[in-house]
Amino acid sequence: MPLRYTSAIKETLAVRNSAGIFDVSHMGRLRIRGPDAARFLNYTTSNQVDAEVGRSRYTLTLNPRGGIKDDDMTFRLGPEEYIVVVNAASREKIVSWFETIASEREFNVSITDETFESAMLAVQGPLARERVHEVIGRPVKMKKFRNALIQAYGNQVLISRTGYTGEDGYEVIFWDASAASRFLRDLVEAGVTPCGLGARDILRLEAGLPLYGTDMTEDTTPVEADLMFAVSMEKGEFIGKQAVDEILQTGPAERRVGLKSSSRRAPRHGDSLVKDGEVVGRVTSGVYSPTVGVGVAMGYVRSDLASPGVDLLAEGVGKIEVQVVDMPFYDTTRYGWRRKRE
Repeated sequence: MPLRYTSAIKETLAVRNSAGIFDVSHMGRLRIRGPDAARFLNYTTSNQVDAEVGRSRYTLTLNPRGGIKDDDMTFRLGPEEYIVVVNAASREKIVSWFETIASEREFNVSITDETFESAMLAVQGPLARERVHEVIGRPVKMKKFRNALIQAYGNQVLISRTGYTGEDGYEVIFWDASAASRFLRDLVEAGVTPCGLGARDILRLEAGLPLYGTDMTEDTTPVEADLMFAVSMEKGEFIGKQAVDEILQTGPAERRVGLKSSSRRAPRHGDSLVKDGEVVGRVTSGVYSPTVGVGVAMGYVRSDLASPGVDLLAEGVGKIEVQVVDMPFYDTTRYGWRRKRE
C-alpha cells in the first residue's frame, strides 16, 4: 500500500463523506481448519470465537503474561474452519506461535498461511456498501461483524462487514489476483477513492483504534490498552487469562486514552505527557485530524489521570496543551457507521 495516491487528507475526507478503497493484501491471512479449530482459537486468543458460522470477531493473541502478541480478526467460515487476519509485521510470529501451541497441546487442526495466495481489499465509507453492490451486481444482506462466502467476478470470495476506519463497509478476500484487480478498478471507476497508508492511519486514529506495535506491544495488556471488550473472561482457559485477571484485581498503573489538542498541532509518538511538572505518561501516536480540525493523539497516562477533562502538556520537540477525551474523536451522529441517516 502506498503512503498516498493524492493526499492523505483528501483521502481521509473521501472515506468519511463518500467511499474509499484500501489494498490491505499485506495483512496476514491464516486458514485454521480441523475438528479442534474453535477450541484451538478459543485457547490461543482472548475473545469468544466459537459463535455461529458467519460471525466475525475482533480478538487478541496474548502471551502468558497477558501481553498482546497481536490483535486479530477471526472469520468463522464453517463448523471446523476459520480465516484469521493478523497484522503484517506479526504474521510470521503468530504462525510460529499457533503451530507451537497446536503441537504442544495436541489440537487437531491444520494451520495454512494463505497470505501470498490471496488478496484483501477494504472498502470503507457511508457509500461503500452501495458501491460494492453496484460492481458485483447484487446487494449483500449482512449485519455488522458478519461474513459470508459469495460468488463475485467468477470466483468464490469472502466478504465481511468490518473495518478499521470507524466507517461502515466491507473487507473482501479474493483467492484470484486478477479478479481482485478487476474489483478494485471497477470500484474506482464507480467513484470510490483509492486510499493509502497515510489516510488509513488518520482514520483509525480518529476512530480511537490502536495500531499494533505503536499503541500496544507484548508489554501491554488489554486492561491497560482499554481492549477488555475483546476479552471474554467468562469462557474457559485461554493463554494470558490468569495474568489479565490479576491486573483486573489490582488495577492497572496506566491506561490508554484519547488526547485532543486545541490547535492543528498534534503530539507525536514518544512525546512525554506532563502534569504539574511531573511526567505522567507518554504519547504513542498522533496526527492532525481533518475530520475534527485539530490535532488528536493516543497515549498512556497514570490511571488516576485517565478521565475525560484532565488537562496535560505533551512535551517533545515543542509543547502542546492537550486534554484527555473520549474516543472516537469525531461526532458519532455525523461520522462513523452509527451516524444518523436522513
